[in-house]
Amino acid sequence: MFNAPENRESETVSKELLFKFRDLIYRNYGIHYSRLKLYLLSSKLEKISIREENLQDFYFQIVSGNPCAIDLLLKTVTVGHTFFFREESHFEILAQDITKRKLTMPLIWCAASSTGEEPYSIAMTLLEKGLHYFTIVCSDVNAHVLSVMHRGIYPSGKLSNTSQKLIGKYFRKINGDSWKIRNELRQYLKIKRLNLHEDIRFTEKFDYIFCRNVMIYFDDTGRRKVVDNLVQNLKIGGLLFVGHTEALLDLPPQLNKKGHSLFVRTV
Repeated sequence: MFNAPENRESETVSKELLFKFRDLIYRNYGIHYSRLKLYLLSSKLEKISIREENLQDFYFQIVSGNPCAIDLLLKTVTVGHTFFFREESHFEILAQDITKRKLTMPLIWCAASSTGEEPYSIAMTLLEKGLHYFTIVCSDVNAHVLSVMHRGIYPSGKLSNTSQKLIGKYFRKINGDSWKIRNELRQYLKIKRLNLHEDIRFTEKFDYIFCRNVMIYFDDTGRRKVVDNLVQNLKIGGLLFVGHTEALLDLPPQLNKKGHSLFVRTV
């Protein structure tokens, strides 16, 4: 068991310890903090503790493989901002492509699913288009966000881009300002904890892969590693969706650009 360090007044993170955390995070998860962005990592670590000695102990707990310490680190450095129906044009493209290709049981991978808003949005979109047979594999390295997705409880702010019709159909209100996904939506999701920086090979390849708004965390080497993992798990003819503001400048030979932030595997 690992107890999170207490917040107490003290010095900020030393450069030596900061570099150790930076190198460990990059080595294990591919998340890159440039020298210009190290202040962000320092700020995140200080939210755990601003006592240097506590953070040193925290570092050694991670190196020794303490799962609770590792979970706390990942919760601290990987949680990003997301909401339902973010960049929703992709979901419309997905539904149209499934219908056009007449796929009877499409397999979809949300490769950085965070707290679940993306896969639940996909499920709602497909159901509203009359598509009832599909499976969405949802993965993330952060155990905390996966547990949020599993519970399916969200504050109302996450639903600001969701129509009242869909809220009424797929959510129920609980505890004042919170909403819970209805169980019939949860059945379409298969939740897995995966590290995109490691070699990943599924037994069955995917028709569609979403890996959006995560490439910004990697350097060029890390992006190539992640994209290779995605391509190797994508069927020929399958589509890869990345974030609207992300660019894949060094495309592997198997991928061709098909549209804005959209790629197809051709070989």
